[in-house]
This record gives sequence, C-alpha cells and structure tokens, in this order.
Amino acid sequence: MTSKFLSLFRSAAKAEPGDSLRAQIEQARALHQQGQLEEATTLYGAILRTHPDSAEAHYRHANVLKDQGQLETALAGYDRAIALKSDYSQAFCNQAVVLGLMQRLPEALAGYDRAIALDPADVIAHCNRGVLLNGMGQKDAALSSFDNAIAHNADYFPAHFYRGALLQERRDFVASLRSYDRAIAINTGDALTHYNRGTVLRELARWDAALSSYDRAIALDGEFFLAHAGRAEVLQKLTRFSASLHSYNRAIELKPHDATTYNNRGVVLQKMGEFDAALSSYSQAITADPNYSEAYFNRGTALQKLDKFTDALASYDLAISANPRYPEAYLNRGAALEEMGLLDQAIASYNQAISINPDFPEGRFNLAMASLKAGDFVTGWINYEWRWRATTGAIFREKRDFREPLWLGKEVIAGKTVLLYGEQGLGDSLQFSRYAQMVTNLGARVVLEVPQPLVKLCTTLGGVAEVIPYGNALPSFDFQCPLMSLPLAFETTLVTVPSATKYLNCEEGKIAAWNARLGAKVKPRVGLTWSGRQTGETNRKRHFLLSKLLPYLSDELQYFCLQTEVTEADRKTLAKNPVIFDFSEALDDLSDTAALCECLDLIITIDTSVAHLSGALGKRTWVLLPFNADWRWLVGRYDSPWYPTMRLYRQKSQGDWNEVFERVSTDLRRVFNRGQG
Repeated sequence: MTSKFLSLFRSAAKAEPGDSLRAQIEQARALHQQGQLEEATTLYGAILRTHPDSAEAHYRHANVLKDQGQLETALAGYDRAIALKSDYSQAFCNQAVVLGLMQRLPEALAGYDRAIALDPADVIAHCNRGVLLNGMGQKDAALSSFDNAIAHNADYFPAHFYRGALLQERRDFVASLRSYDRAIAINTGDALTHYNRGTVLRELARWDAALSSYDRAIALDGEFFLAHAGRAEVLQKLTRFSASLHSYNRAIELKPHDATTYNNRGVVLQKMGEFDAALSSYSQAITADPNYSEAYFNRGTALQKLDKFTDALASYDLAISANPRYPEAYLNRGAALEEMGLLDQAIASYNQAISINPDFPEGRFNLAMASLKAGDFVTGWINYEWRWRATTGAIFREKRDFREPLWLGKEVIAGKTVLLYGEQGLGDSLQFSRYAQMVTNLGARVVLEVPQPLVKLCTTLGGVAEVIPYGNALPSFDFQCPLMSLPLAFETTLVTVPSATKYLNCEEGKIAAWNARLGAKVKPRVGLTWSGRQTGETNRKRHFLLSKLLPYLSDELQYFCLQTEVTEADRKTLAKNPVIFDFSEALDDLSDTAALCECLDLIITIDTSVAHLSGALGKRTWVLLPFNADWRWLVGRYDSPWYPTMRLYRQKSQGDWNEVFERVSTDLRRVFNRGQG
C-alpha cells in the first residue's frame, strides 16, 4: 500500500556546546526545512570543515543528502556521526531508513534494533521497524512493532495508520477499522487515512459509512484520484448509478489513462442500460491496457446483452488470450456459443472452465443444462446438483436447510415419509411432480410442498398423501428431496423419462362451471399464452406481442387468453380484438387455468408454466420456443419425451417469430380445417 509515511526521520538532537556552532546548525537546518537543499548542503559542508568532529553536523548533513537522493554519501555521514557518538540512537534510526531504501534490509533491521536498544521509547524507530518488517513479509513481528510504538505513545498517528494498513492487508477489517478510527481521532486531516477507512468499510459492505469516508478524503484533497474511484464503486453498490458515473468521470479527469476506471465506468453504464456507451468505455480501457482481460470479458457481456453473439465470442476469446486461466470467460464464451446453436462447442468451453476451477459452481451448472439439452442425462443430472453452491441467479435462492437427510435414491424408504418440495418456478414443479408416484411405488409416504397456486391442482397427483403450501408448517418426515433432484435419484435417461400422457386432473365441478360459462361450442377452441414473466435474461426471449401473432390466427377458431399477467400493450390488443376471450380475472390459481384448458381443443403457448400444465393434463399442446430454448426441450426435436401430446415449434434463427407463426398457421388449417391431427 502506498503511503506518505515511508521515511520517518527523527530530527531532534541534543544541543552541542558552542553558541556559534549551534547557530550555524540551526541556520542549515532551517534551510533544509524550507526545501533549500543545495544551500543547506553548502552550509553543512562549511560547518564540517571547521568542526569535523561534530556528530550532529554529520547527522543533519546526512539527512539533507538523503533527501537529495545521495544515499551512499548519506550513509557515510551517518557512519561518521555514529563513530563520533556511539549511543546516537537517532543516527542509527535514520541510517536504517537509508539502508531500507537501498534494499539492504537485514542491515536496516539491525539498525532499528540498535536504535531501540539505545532508546526503548523511540516510537519512530519502533514504527519504522514495523514498516520494514511488513515489507519483508514478517507480518506478526511488524504488528508487534506498531503495538510497541503505540505503547510508548498512544497518540502516535503513524503507528495507528500503519497498523490499520497491515490489518487491512490481512483482511482483518474490523480490527483495521478500529486502528483507522484511532488514527483519525488523533489527526482528522489526513486524506489517505479517510480513504483507507472507506476501503475497509467497503469490504465490510457498510456502504453509507464508506461513502462518508471517501467524501471526507475528497474534501481534504479534491484531486485524490483513488478516493473518487472508490466513491464511484460504493455508489454503484448503492445503485446510485448516475452519481457513480459522475465520480468515475471525475476520476478519469484526474487520471485519463487508467484502464481500471474506464472498465468500472463501463460496468455502471451497462447497468444503466447504456450499452453503446459501456462498449466505448470498455474499449478505452483496452486502449489503455491491451492485455486487460476483464475489460474484454465485460465488453463480451455487453455485446451478448445486445444479442451480438459473434462479437461477444470474439471478445471472450481475447479475454482468454490475455488470461488463459479465466474460468468466467470460458463460462460466458460457452453461453455465447450456446446462443449461436453451437452446443458441442459450448460444452467444451464449460468443461474448460471446470478444468481450470473444478469447484466452479456456475461452470458446473451451465454444463449440466447444456448436457441435458444434448440428451446426456448422466452428466446433466449429476452436475445439476451444483445449483445449490452457485452464487448468482434467481434459482439459487431457495436452498433449504433440513435436519432430515437428503434422499437421492440410495436409502431404502419403504415405510418412511419423504418430503418432496418445489424449488424453482411453477412450471418446474409441474414437470417434476410426476416423480411423486415413483417415490410412492418404493413404499414411501409422500408429502409434497408446492407454491400456493399449485396446491389445489397437486392434490390430484397420484402417489401424494398430503400437499402443503410453501411457507406452512411441515409435518414430520424422514427424508427430503427437491423435485429437481428426483431425476438423479431415479437415474433418469432419455429412454426412462416417466412420460404418462396425463398425470394431473381437474375438479369436475370446475370443468362443468367453465363449460357452462363458455356455452355451446360453435368452433374449435384454442388457448393462447404468449408471454412469461419478463424478469431475467431467459424470460426476455420467451415472449412476443400478441399483436404479432394475431394475423396468423384462423377466423375459423375461437381463442381464449390463458395469461394472468397481461402487459398494457397486450391489454390494448385484447380490447381491440374481442375474438380473443379474456378470462384472466377469473384465473385465481392454476387449478382454474387447468379447468379452462380441459374445455379447449388446443393450447398454443410460449415456454411458460401453462405449457407444463397443459402437457401434464394430456392436452394437445403446441409450444413456441426461441432459437436457444431451455434445456428441457432438448435440441433438434419437435416432440418432447416429457409430454407425449406436445409439439414444439422452434425458431430457426435468432428472434424470428414470424417463421414460427407461419408454421403454426399452416398446422392450424391442417388440423382443424381438414380434420387431421
């Protein structure tokens, strides 16, 4: 850590006899303090010609020579002072400083030890010795030296500062903060201490306090580049992006060629959705440092957000060229390849990430999904268990801690109660709840915990003894297993997927109520879902505007909105097109949606929970998929091993829904106008 206290000299010395000599030394000393080094050196030379045996004159002359960078000559001066005065502790201390600057570290340490032996209360010697030991990697001994300095003078600011810096380096942030607080109590006007304190508070995630420290550092030194950059980072954490951007811009004004600042500024711009500006900032970082792997990586993420996958791939490749052991770059490279439909290459990239860091949860999880998509269920299910260790993404929030053991198919569960529970979205719970019957077939009693919207529906599942809404008190059980781990427990392969045509049922009363509400059927009935939740990167691609689909729908059919969340734009489309019946306000939970589906002849849906609901009900279901579809739909297939009554309509190129709609329109005419199915 850079510091202003690297050379702490003791300048005081006992007066020597002779008023004339004392006056001359004081005059030379004043010149030194005023920065007139040449004049001070000339005067000390004259003094030493007439008083060659003055230890103080040699000592003070050496101090000036040190400041002039004449280290060898300064060292000789200290040697002469010590020769004349063997107990000259100040000379030993300052000589040690010069030896340290000359990288003669063992000799410097011996010098400090000699100074302390002569004057055990010499706080400067103790503190400088600590700085030297810290630089030599002897951290415990350094900390002891700082403590000794403080023991002799509790108000000695540099010792508290250096102690805080050492503890900060050791990541003992709480203790470091105490030292910086004490240093600031002694000297409130040191900008570097306030900056360091802000950095420690940032490590402790005390964002507001860190911001105050950076602000204080800047108030003391408005051109403190690091304080502006640190302030920008904290503001970013506080999601105050505009203010963060302002601080980064100020830091760049102070240091126009700092690659890190441009890179971090790009991150903020990307979070603000200003992708072009972010790309420009990353490029400026790369110009400042052509080997800056993180800037290439971040540029790749921005390009990927813009669906510029080829360019993103090139950026990730440059990141890897700059840093071949960059698992995150291989991870994102794999994701870009997957978006481009190059699944084998994506899997190779994920494996490369894992070879660099075998304990890389995100790498393992992405490999799992890509392997499952490729039909390699053996690799897929094993690596899917790494989802619990990953630190990013919404699906990792539901890790549950139970005293009861996890069951993954090894233990005998006959006569035992097993808790199965949903962990992700509604669609995932619907898809994998089919395994409940298989657990029951092993002789277990199954308790199923699911989100409230699924409770009524899941009571119709075969093999389930009790359904509990998520958040309610659980009954006692012997084993537990999340629904998404059941394929691993049963060693599911493509051949052994449990694919019952229908494994969910509806309340007959609800079906009858819907039939009464719909009245006599005059045309084939088609349910529509065109949008999932628009939160997260994946869901961004699983939707389209209803108005885009409408021109492809045959007038010979009746259409029913199965969405419960309708955007303002789609709401306007529905209002203008009463041919689509909107009963969304009557769909309180998925049991209502299921009952309505039972009254329909076909469900056309985007990849959302309605697809799984319709498939589990055994309804004819057409699922419209983006180019890079979710792993559960595999690749290159137009059917699903999970749902026998389902047909898949995949985009043939990125973002092209119109071609999908054309095929849907053709098949609607074929199935309903000609009576073929």
